[in-house]
Amino acid sequence: MNKSQFGTILLLGLCFLTCTPEYPEADVRTAVQKTCAYLWSKQGQDGGWHSETTGLMKGGESVTAFVLHTLLRIPDSLFTAPAERKAKALAFLRNHINEEGILGLSDPDIIDYPNYSTAYALRIFATHGAPEDSLLVARMKTYLLGQQFTEQRGIEPSHTGYGAWGFGERRLPPGETAHVDLSHTRRALEALREALSDEDLPAFQCADRFLKTLQSPEDGGFISSSVTLGTNKGRWDGTNFHSYATATCDGVLALLVAGHSREDASVQAAFNWLKRYPELDTPAGMPLDDPNQWHSAMFFYHLGMRAEAFGALGYEGRWRTDLARILLEKQLPDGSFVNPNGAINKENDPLIASSLALIAFISMYGKH
Repeated sequence: MNKSQFGTILLLGLCFLTCTPEYPEADVRTAVQKTCAYLWSKQGQDGGWHSETTGLMKGGESVTAFVLHTLLRIPDSLFTAPAERKAKALAFLRNHINEEGILGLSDPDIIDYPNYSTAYALRIFATHGAPEDSLLVARMKTYLLGQQFTEQRGIEPSHTGYGAWGFGERRLPPGETAHVDLSHTRRALEALREALSDEDLPAFQCADRFLKTLQSPEDGGFISSSVTLGTNKGRWDGTNFHSYATATCDGVLALLVAGHSREDASVQAAFNWLKRYPELDTPAGMPLDDPNQWHSAMFFYHLGMRAEAFGALGYEGRWRTDLARILLEKQLPDGSFVNPNGAINKENDPLIASSLALIAFISMYGKH
């Protein structure tokens, strides 16, 4: 689907809101445009976006990849990316991707989410890169394939982390996984799917084994990790972590990108979980008495992933109108979004929160 077709779908979808006097189409369009303008206004002179709230992300590699990928999903009919600024952003990323095809390692003292960063950069250059970026794309793809925890890294199929991706820690010994989670795995799969070739198929098949370890056979929902248990945000009953909304959204999206159809039993089970727990104002399944207050810290992440999941599944209903209402009420006058309670999930950074809100807006009516 090209940007013109996506724009048509988006605009047709926005018409659903015209029957809601409180939130007509014009308000939603204006909100999206204001958020885009805000994010472009925050681009640095070097072409990157730099966190003003999180020291580990001030170098800009992970933030730039995430923000730029989000902005470039907007159809030109809604907001045209400034050509000079886009070129500067692409140049920033090129200049920070190393010879191994890794983004996120420019600072010798800070690892800036290399698997996340590289996955988003691969998606950007696979779609928006110049012909001379083909070698860069090949290197990033090779790097991500090499990061999957399979036999190539001493991980056997019996390991619960088999087929997954992690943070991207350097120099892990064979047989060690360190951090492993669903979020990193989903992003790597999405990037590889957009740079797909036949030799990548085993990567998706192996990833499917990991996804199966995360999905509850009882309720169809997902947890985040069967390896790094502290990553899970759901309720712990003394034996197991329970399913929760953000993981289930990521899970259903990972299943789809791994090759499952909407009608597949595992996809439908996760979809049914999300329909049973449709709350938008808080991620279902996260305990309200958790000391970390993840349910509050992941407010915009939940909205963005919920919209991506429902949009990808073609789910109809009033969730679009409800989501638009929440977002429009949360938008600040300058077009930005921020979660004052979101420091633990980086949502206190308006660059992150605004990008997540933008993902929610555009995913309501288009393909994820």
